[in-house]
Amino acid sequence: MRASAVMGEGAMLKDVVKVIGQLSDKRLQRPVLLGLLVSALALALLVAGSFWLLSDMLPTIEGWVGRQLDAVGLLEILGSVAVGWLALLLFPAFALAIQSIFVDSVADAVEAKYYPNKPPGRDVPIGEALIATVRLVAIVLLINLVLLPVYLILLFIPPTGLLLYFAVNGYLIGREYFETVGIRRLTLAETKVTRRQNRSMIWMDGVLLMLVFTVPVLNLAGPTLGTAYMVHRFHRIS
Repeated sequence: MRASAVMGEGAMLKDVVKVIGQLSDKRLQRPVLLGLLVSALALALLVAGSFWLLSDMLPTIEGWVGRQLDAVGLLEILGSVAVGWLALLLFPAFALAIQSIFVDSVADAVEAKYYPNKPPGRDVPIGEALIATVRLVAIVLLINLVLLPVYLILLFIPPTGLLLYFAVNGYLIGREYFETVGIRRLTLAETKVTRRQNRSMIWMDGVLLMLVFTVPVLNLAGPTLGTAYMVHRFHRIS
């Protein structure tokens, strides 16, 4: 089934509702709560790392102008915005790492409730999963760091910088979430073929997940809830 047919049925909203409706399921609650803790720790480390990285890089303004800006706290505000923005920029890569930890437990919970007639998904070898996770995280980090100057320049042409950020990361997150879920039931080659046949839909799914990643508090549950959502998407089109 092609993406246009799936999207035309309002399937995205239906699958979001399914994820929300399963939050009372204890099998899903455990990985979601653990994912919240891991995400909170990862975000705290990102903020601390961003502060450390930017503390020596942010320019200082000397003289009378600098003293006036410092008196009204503008320099601190700009520094805080920069730290938060950098942490937000890097969070999708960490979300991929967190997702890889909980993908099996989340997928098992979703499939037990909604797809009980499906055979169990295969256990992906630890070595294969670890290599795939490191590769995915490295790709997302590298692409975002390469595009960082472009993001900064486009900040002066709103909302182009934000749109580029969501477009790029939506594509990456959608692709990698789908493949991570898909290889539990298909070979990697088959998963890639299915993804390419439905690239538009999966891209939009990734943009939706990116929106979740930018909402405070909700973004902490994004990696696990995003996995649950993508399990529904995979079964809908496979």
